[in-house]
Amino acid sequence: MQSLSVVISDAAITRHSADADVGELRDQRNPLAFRFHKSRQKGTWYLVRYEKRTKIRHRLGYWPTLKTKDAVAMVPDTLQRINRSEVVSADKFDTVGELLAWYRDRCQAEKFKALSRKRAIKSHMDCHLIPKLGSIRLCDLDKKLIDEKLFLPLQAEALKASTIKHMFYTLKPAFKRAADLGYITRNPMLGIVFGEHVTKRIKPKEAKLHVSDRDQVMEQLFNQPNPLRMFLLFMIMFGTRIGETRNLQWSHIQLKERRIVIPAELTKTEDSHVLPITDAVFELLTEYQQHFGSRSGNLFEHKGYPLTAGQGQKWVRQAGKGNWSAHDLRKFARSSWAELGIDYWVGERLLNHKPKGLDAVYIKAGAIDVKLAALNVYHNWLFSCRPSTGTGAQSKAA
Repeated sequence: MQSLSVVISDAAITRHSADADVGELRDQRNPLAFRFHKSRQKGTWYLVRYEKRTKIRHRLGYWPTLKTKDAVAMVPDTLQRINRSEVVSADKFDTVGELLAWYRDRCQAEKFKALSRKRAIKSHMDCHLIPKLGSIRLCDLDKKLIDEKLFLPLQAEALKASTIKHMFYTLKPAFKRAADLGYITRNPMLGIVFGEHVTKRIKPKEAKLHVSDRDQVMEQLFNQPNPLRMFLLFMIMFGTRIGETRNLQWSHIQLKERRIVIPAELTKTEDSHVLPITDAVFELLTEYQQHFGSRSGNLFEHKGYPLTAGQGQKWVRQAGKGNWSAHDLRKFARSSWAELGIDYWVGERLLNHKPKGLDAVYIKAGAIDVKLAALNVYHNWLFSCRPSTGTGAQSKAA
């Protein structure tokens, strides 16, 4: 097969692909070479340079995924990387579906990613992203195609704007991770903004529990059998997330030191969360441990294992009868702190929200004694309406 010296373009590649005698095209303007694959429908880009009279080829990527204009644009940066002795890599994927399937499987294998997040990513990929975008070649993907093939069909299916946004923020990290690892040479998602495709403002969900509902809510919680009662009380006492609460171990509860340490791997922020134990909580936990301390070490369990996400939600639905969620208990705690005059930043630390910008440097509201003072105020108010029924052992929740 012969090698031709031409001004390489996508049109030139297509034109010469019909001539089986031409195996390679050399660009007259840049140190680039294009080598046809056996099928003649694809090919490989190489940056060609000479070192001590020896020709050295560096693979840049595959056509048509990497078009001519993109290959040419890579030349200056690639030469600099070669001079710095950095590895030059090529595209690993040809279609969007191949990339998304890789990212889905990679996320499932990540040890420290929450199971709920893994399930959400898999669902988004398998139900929407791969079916709608999978057949598109990476080289063709752009803002227009994403709008036409993803955003408009999702809106036509009457999905909520918040649901579509979750899918978008599953799609965008997939391309960023592939680009960061060198699996693709161009990230087509760069510069694409969710608000340009879905303009409807996403409003926060309205709280279903209000501070004025305290008496009714506490009576409802205390009327539940243990351990369901303690499960719900824990969330309303500390404003913890359901995932943090259902995975609690007795080793996280330090009754002697009067504190609870939720490890980083259980929290959404991936920061450990330290909470002080007030007198009211100490009484509840001590009595609960006497009756429900388990050999497995779980505070809340099903057949010796921590509650799954589904089992935790089932417990909440059982108690709330569908009228409120676990997150409504968290919102109730936050609203109550505001009503009781607890400092905003103390409330943020009690919720284990991650500080942003200068707040992380200057706001020092994480001290255990500051949290204890705030929780004492809250728990005294919360339990001032405590029903006359004790906390003693009752039949286990189903």
